[in-house]
Amino acid sequence: MDHKELANLIFPEIKDRSYYEEKYPARNLKEGAMVVRFAPSPTGFVHIGGIYTSVLCSKLAKQTDGVFMLRIEDTDQKREVENGVVGIIDALKKFNLEPDEGMLNEDDSHGAYGPYKQSQRKEIYQSFAKNLIEQNKAYPCFCKSEDLDTMRKKQEDAKLRPRILWSVGIL
Repeated sequence: MDHKELANLIFPEIKDRSYYEEKYPARNLKEGAMVVRFAPSPTGFVHIGGIYTSVLCSKLAKQTDGVFMLRIEDTDQKREVENGVVGIIDALKKFNLEPDEGMLNEDDSHGAYGPYKQSQRKEIYQSFAKNLIEQNKAYPCFCKSEDLDTMRKKQEDAKLRPRILWSVGIL
């Protein structure tokens, strides 16, 4: 079995990377323009550090004629709070921080480079992972999550920086 066949076995229904490169072309911005992102989790109130980050993002985007984006990192769904996205948006509005792109409420967004919820971007990432497997630059991991936890714990106990290979196969 070659790498392309392996990639197709792991990701049989995933679009080719070129689809996403065409769908999300390079932005037509002036040289030096910055695309900046505030990416909070909807797991509670926005703290002062989040507001500070948003102020910096907004200022950098404005100063460079760039784009200030709000993308919600909603992958920790166990800790997600009801109306968390709206809470984030309302907090930004209180400080006159309105992203150029991103979520408008719990379900709607604006901008051409969405989806703006991390959990909805899975197929994009899988497409690029599939491409890496095809090129033999990544490979699937068949480790059980319990085994990975054990390895991580041993490394932490030995005061080593935990280093577990990221697993394309778990996506």
